[in-house]
Amino acid sequence: MKVDEILKKCSVSHYVQKIKNFTVKGISFNSKAIKENFIFAVVKGSRDNGEKYLKDLIKLNNIGIIVGEEYQLKKDHRELLIIKTRDVRSLAGEIASIIYPNCINEKIAITGTNGKTSISHYVSELSSNQKISNCIFGTLGIIFNNKRILNTDLTTNESIINHKYMNELSKRNCKRVIFEASSIGLDQKRLQNIKFDKIAITNLTMDHLDYHKTFKKYRYSKSLLFRKHCHKNTIVVINADTSESNYFKKISQKKNLTVLDYGKKAKYLRLLKFEKVKNRFDVNISINDKNFVLNFNCSAIYQIYNQICALLLVYGKNLINEEIKNINLSDPDGRLEKVYDSDNKRIFIDYAHTPDALKNVLSSLSEDIKGRLIIVFGCGGDRDSSKRSLMTKEAIKFCDKIYLTSDNPRNESLKNIFEDMKKGILKKNLENISTINNRKIAIEKAIKDLKNGDVLLIAGKGHENYQIIKNKRIPFSDKKIILNRLSLNE
Repeated sequence: MKVDEILKKCSVSHYVQKIKNFTVKGISFNSKAIKENFIFAVVKGSRDNGEKYLKDLIKLNNIGIIVGEEYQLKKDHRELLIIKTRDVRSLAGEIASIIYPNCINEKIAITGTNGKTSISHYVSELSSNQKISNCIFGTLGIIFNNKRILNTDLTTNESIINHKYMNELSKRNCKRVIFEASSIGLDQKRLQNIKFDKIAITNLTMDHLDYHKTFKKYRYSKSLLFRKHCHKNTIVVINADTSESNYFKKISQKKNLTVLDYGKKAKYLRLLKFEKVKNRFDVNISINDKNFVLNFNCSAIYQIYNQICALLLVYGKNLINEEIKNINLSDPDGRLEKVYDSDNKRIFIDYAHTPDALKNVLSSLSEDIKGRLIIVFGCGGDRDSSKRSLMTKEAIKFCDKIYLTSDNPRNESLKNIFEDMKKGILKKNLENISTINNRKIAIEKAIKDLKNGDVLLIAGKGHENYQIIKNKRIPFSDKKIILNRLSLNE
């Protein structure tokens, strides 16, 4: 498709300062991906400015650039097609949707502070059980029919990647895509020009305040999924027991969207009673005043909430008509994953890196324990410092022994991170806290100290197989450290 044809279809405000009407073969935010007949979307970020890479593109033929209105044309850039706009990300996303169209039947998005990855995984598993070809776009990468086809660094990928891969997935007969929609991703318009058939909000607690600055702005960013990415027939699934549920219900009702809520306070799917039977829960549920029991093969109530959210996203109002009695879904890697269960000792890893997520996991583990509950965790550097002491306070509520250690410190000193984690902690509670800078040593020390009946949780990294120290990504896996240490003990 030619440049002028593409731009005629764009609704995002723009003007062309210098026109070259060539056939466009691709678009990217990454200068290294630019080839002849490509458009480069020049974004100014907090750490980098795409304009400095323009000099590398001059030698290529038929190159277009999307730039902000303040961009000043330089002499050596005169051969470039120049498209100016107030919103580079939005225009780039719209162009990507035109260049890379798709015909995927159903698009689903999940937002919320915690649970996005688990629910995406459950939806994918249920879809596979239905023989529906599906793909997850999320924290664990882009996963098509249970096979990872792209490793990604972001929970929500840039818009161009999303459209490009949906275009490719269409050719591979993918019928359903499931997106994890992060607050930062929504704020940065990474889901530009994607309208979802079903969306869900899991919960909302404090997170990413280093980016959003206030909880109100964080909440608004989450709400963009409801405000910008729905069509008239979108079905909305809401956890009624989260404190902000009414905020999202009101937005949905103003747009006349169908709302299916769930929880103890829900109008649609009410959770009446939880009864734990060995390693499962029998849950009494009411839908449209009809009561029935579902059996969930899981170990925590928050997992039940996530699985019900997934069931509603897949079956909607047909859930009551489905012959579902036993819910037996697997968890994604690093989500309350039991790595060891022997010698009357258990070791788990989990991705929990917010106060609420840590509370949910520790609360669950504390219910079935004969010995001590021990935790190894840290807090990420150059990230929201306001949650650090809150996470330590949650650990103190449930744990008998706490090891504070590194967790992607990036460019921040561990001394500063640990000081934040201990801020406001009573002196008597500090006696049960050990600080070990090296995460490997901390994990090995915690394993060595395990006694009969003890449960150990290594939290914060879950599936991640790296540590970010300074500007380097160093190979590191909690799971591998645990298994290596246990093999040495045999």
